[in-house]
Amino acid sequence: MKLLTAMILAVGVLAWATAEPLPEAQRSAIEYRSVAEALAGLRGKPDTRIGMQGTWIIAHELTLYVLWSFVPEEHPAYPAVIKRAFVAEDGEIQMKMGILCEAGKGACDALRRDAIEQDEKLRAREQSSGR
Repeated sequence: MKLLTAMILAVGVLAWATAEPLPEAQRSAIEYRSVAEALAGLRGKPDTRIGMQGTWIIAHELTLYVLWSFVPEEHPAYPAVIKRAFVAEDGEIQMKMGILCEAGKGACDALRRDAIEQDEKLRAREQSSGR
């Protein structure tokens, strides 16, 4: 589980080069209006465990199989949170990702691109290991 968490959180260096801006999301998959509200709301849930992974705040909603990753203050996309929900669909476990980012569009787009890239690498690794 630590490896899975570390891979998900390995957001690494952001690609700022000439990347095209991403289209605006129609609706956020995150039910909170702000990053601060999300963290406060999660802290109030008895089934949620909150800890640190490096400089990131990680919240794990145990009964819902949801992992929240709050970017640290020194990150260009701060304040932002990535929500990954693991849900059963068509007999398989699928991961649904949502991002709430209050930084500028460029930093938020870079965070989203990097999160998508990390998720794709994780899926490829899981598939190659036969899980």
